[in-house]
Amino acid sequence: SLGAFRAISKLSELSSRQLLTQFQDCSQTRDSDSMCTQNVEITKLVEDLSQLVKDRSLTSDELGLMYAFKHGSSVNEALRRAGVEEKLEGFVSGQKVFSKVGGRIGLAGEVPSRDVDVVREVTKILEANGGQMGVASLCSRFIQMHEESLSSMTGKRPAEYFEESDDFRLIGRGVVGLVAQSKRESAVEETEPSTKPASKVAVLAGCTDRDEEAYLALHEKIAGRSFGSGVARCLQSIVKAVSEVCFLNVHSVIRGGSIGRGTAITGCERAELIFMVEGLPRQGQEKWVRPLLRSVKAVLSLSDALQNVAVELRDESLHMVVQDCVSINMKFSPVFEGHSDTLAEIEKQGPCSQRLFGGALEREMTQFVSKQRGQVKTTMRLLKWWREEQEWSVMCRPSDDVLELVAIYVWQRTNPVEQWKAVANCMTLMCRFDEVRIVWTNYYRKDAIWKPLLAQRPLLMSPVNPYKNVAAPTEFDCSELMAKAASTHFFW
Repeated sequence: SLGAFRAISKLSELSSRQLLTQFQDCSQTRDSDSMCTQNVEITKLVEDLSQLVKDRSLTSDELGLMYAFKHGSSVNEALRRAGVEEKLEGFVSGQKVFSKVGGRIGLAGEVPSRDVDVVREVTKILEANGGQMGVASLCSRFIQMHEESLSSMTGKRPAEYFEESDDFRLIGRGVVGLVAQSKRESAVEETEPSTKPASKVAVLAGCTDRDEEAYLALHEKIAGRSFGSGVARCLQSIVKAVSEVCFLNVHSVIRGGSIGRGTAITGCERAELIFMVEGLPRQGQEKWVRPLLRSVKAVLSLSDALQNVAVELRDESLHMVVQDCVSINMKFSPVFEGHSDTLAEIEKQGPCSQRLFGGALEREMTQFVSKQRGQVKTTMRLLKWWREEQEWSVMCRPSDDVLELVAIYVWQRTNPVEQWKAVANCMTLMCRFDEVRIVWTNYYRKDAIWKPLLAQRPLLMSPVNPYKNVAAPTEFDCSELMAKAASTHFFW
């Protein structure tokens, strides 16, 4: 029995050693597999980033933003999957395929040459324009000639470069000249501030695209505190006047649009008034909406407060312009118990019916936008000002919804803090708007999105309506938006 016990002990010891050896082999195999997986992820990430900078160099913020809306996840998540603990800038610096010049990331073999005599080139531009010109105009001309900004080549903001240079001198406000020219000219004429809505010429002469104070000064002009309170009072007076003469059993009134959301600017004040009416049928809206609108229009003509206001009958609303600038759309909707009740009705009648229920969803859309931080709303207003400065073809003008959602997305993804960075990131996104795929999960699950929409590009989902693409190609042509965002600067 003692011999048998010793034999069993040897077998147990041998089995334990074999198990330990097998475990170590498995651990090494798993480590090897993990390293292979990480290498694959790194290779894929480098390829994805290379595709984004193959056409033009981007800042790290812009590159992170472009990666997020191109691939549906943040670049930080991709770095973690690849086992990389560095931030994006550190990762890119360690990859030979990339090169960083003037704070912008590009492909190593395609980085613009910095062997440009900046002094000579700037002097040529100034001499061709009488010896002096606006800083903004000069920078624009420099980019056209060399396909790279003056800031990228000098590593400094234009104003800083000119202040430190012995060859150039800033003259007055936002104007640069040759040293010889500036000695002859001691001052430049400045125009008086205009009382009209802000414009590029009157407000921003000489500003650069990184002048944070210029952005804030512009915002104060287009959306000061007194402006916001003024349009709110105007909207309230219209609601009161309509309610006094309307024959309908109004349950509540939703105040939406840019005025209701708190994102209006001077010269672009738009409001949506949604009258939720008891007793209106949920079905057959295409049959009763027009007759109802004609009846309400006739009644409104009897109101003393609206005697001088022209009311226009449109497809699904009544439109009026008050005080020559405030544009108001009035809609009438059945009463719903809540957001889920509205979506259930859309699902019941079919996704194509969602446009008939847009008014009922305006409350949630207004809440989604109005609850955003003040900085985000500032970016929205600045983008709207930029839009109003451009000329657009039919179907090419970006709506308030498009610009507001772009601003929200950029702030959520990059949190840029400064307005000039926020606007720059928005412009970068809009340059490639045809690739956008942005969805939200605030009011509905991602799997609730109507499946045919997922194949559309661009895809900018309504945050409150899983059946609506705000940038649907059938309603919005993004070609001009992309071209203008890529070819123009914010201030010129």
